[in-house]
Amino acid sequence: MLNRTIVATMIALLAAQTALAGKDGPDHSQTETAPTVQRWIGDLNSGVFATRQAATRKLRETGAAVIGPLTAAADGRQSEVTRRAVDVLEAFCDSDDMDTAEAAREALGRLSQSKHRLPAQRAALVLKGQRLRQQRIALAQIQRLGGAISYAMIEDGELVISALVLGRRWEAGDDGLRFLPKLGRIEQLKLFGPQFTDAGLEHLTRLAGVQRLKLYVTQISADGQKRLQQALPGTDVDRRHGALLGVSGSGDAKGCQVTLVREGTAAARAGIVPHDVITRVNGEPIPDMAALVATIAKQKPGDKISVTLLRGDDEIDKHVVLGELEEDMD
Repeated sequence: MLNRTIVATMIALLAAQTALAGKDGPDHSQTETAPTVQRWIGDLNSGVFATRQAATRKLRETGAAVIGPLTAAADGRQSEVTRRAVDVLEAFCDSDDMDTAEAAREALGRLSQSKHRLPAQRAALVLKGQRLRQQRIALAQIQRLGGAISYAMIEDGELVISALVLGRRWEAGDDGLRFLPKLGRIEQLKLFGPQFTDAGLEHLTRLAGVQRLKLYVTQISADGQKRLQQALPGTDVDRRHGALLGVSGSGDAKGCQVTLVREGTAAARAGIVPHDVITRVNGEPIPDMAALVATIAKQKPGDKISVTLLRGDDEIDKHVVLGELEEDMD
């Protein structure tokens, strides 16, 4: 029992000493003084290779405090200083400390606009590689969270994704959408399911290069759709509530001519067949397939609609109970 008491006392004393050392002992993370940093930066142009190497290593080890002086030194005509300073800034971009990494990228961004050709070129090259790296990391995160990508390629140093679906397997809801703006270009993006709401608009409005954005069965509001269309003027925003008629068609002089009826769908159950021409839905004219899609998009699964169609010379009215859009359907 006595031995246990002694051991416990020793542990307590050691813990107290450790705490005091942490509080009053030397702080190895303290940044170097400005003259020391400037001396190391000067050594980057030393005629002695070992001196240049040592200075580069010390600057990298010091961390974020040297970003400002390094950026100023890189923006000049001393090629060796520029090359080594940009290399150190590039290393900081990979720091586990997000603030340091972001500060380094911002510094490189300023250097890429330099009036001096060498720092501008080297900084731009590093940033291009960093963008692609960040895009690949974001892509891996999206796939890990359940996103499905049909095809991706690298074009002019940027990641290009032809189609990305965030559907029922998506585990991160609106919060996970923060990874999307970090990607390069998404040509077609589909969000499927009620897990997506207006809370995700802050991320979606920062997308770039999206040709078509599909909002299927989401809880994004009509006002949210308007916000997206204003923020993404070149994007076709397609919002649907989840109803499915089950036909494909093309424009006809009299309406939308049905070219295909999917088996087991609402259209098939209602007796709609290929070559029928749909002229009205709920009394509204249907001039083409786009109008039919837009009309059905406003409906929900289980809604009842009236469909007027021409079969040859006969006009037929049908009452249709709409089915449910599946994730892999458009």
